[in-house]
Amino acid sequence: MKDSSRSAFSLIELLVVVGIFGILVGIFFSGFSFVVAKQNQKQAKMEITAIRAALKNYRLQYGDYPRSCFLGICTNEEILFLSLAGFPHDSSLNESNFRHPNLIPSSLMSFDLSSYDEADIPKASHQQGNAIALWFMETLGRDPAFIDPWGNEYVYQFPREDGGSGFMLFSKGPDGKTTEGYTEDDIR
Repeated sequence: MKDSSRSAFSLIELLVVVGIFGILVGIFFSGFSFVVAKQNQKQAKMEITAIRAALKNYRLQYGDYPRSCFLGICTNEEILFLSLAGFPHDSSLNESNFRHPNLIPSSLMSFDLSSYDEADIPKASHQQGNAIALWFMETLGRDPAFIDPWGNEYVYQFPREDGGSGFMLFSKGPDGKTTEGYTEDDIR
């Protein structure tokens, strides 16, 4: 018999190499998704801390947390956003106190209010007071609310539904749900 040298891989050798490569890629991506998940949780906690600080500053300046919406046309999350963006949105709304200083960093609002001409922002008295919320919806392309890293609105309650004192602020987490059985991943 002749001794011949081999110059190609067999099909089994190729399958073993592809399998090992697939396992390594799977390990890499599962580790990478873990890092991304932890980063999103960390970002949500930092944003909640910033919003809480702005709410405490709001209370110091105006005597209470944002609680009511002019004519009841806004959600709690819209009230939070509008109030911290500098638009009082309650029953005391009038032309003399139409705009107050922005209390939250522009990065949390997803845009910079100072880049808009004040004349472009509608007056609160137009369209029964909801013109500001509608303007924000058109400008942002979504409801005026603070959005967590998973694309959900942060939940804001004042007064709290559970009867507790102060306000409640949290993220629904990656699943976007906060009903019974889905609260384990909520970030408070």
